[in-house]
Amino acid sequence: MMLSGTQTPSVPTSGLRTLPAQVREIVGSVLGIPPDRARGDAALVADLGATSLDFVELVMAAEDVFGVEISDAESDRLVTVDDLVALIDRRRGA
Repeated sequence: MMLSGTQTPSVPTSGLRTLPAQVREIVGSVLGIPPDRARGDAALVADLGATSLDFVELVMAAEDVFGVEISDAESDRLVTVDDLVALIDRRRGA
């Protein structure tokens, strides 16, 4: 998913060992919140206030950091932080 003129935020994930920790760092960076607020069961919109632009930035950052491709249909089904973790895990295993 690429949008012209949209810049993927710089996400510091080096030194983070687990996929969930890396995803929490990405979510925190994109949404401007502390990563520990991005619990696995936190709803991206209802709990963390993500907008449609935030979703685009989250997907772009995940694609860049993890070297995966996430379709629009897949990103449309993301509800929680855990959903994003599971999707990245599946895409990396594919």
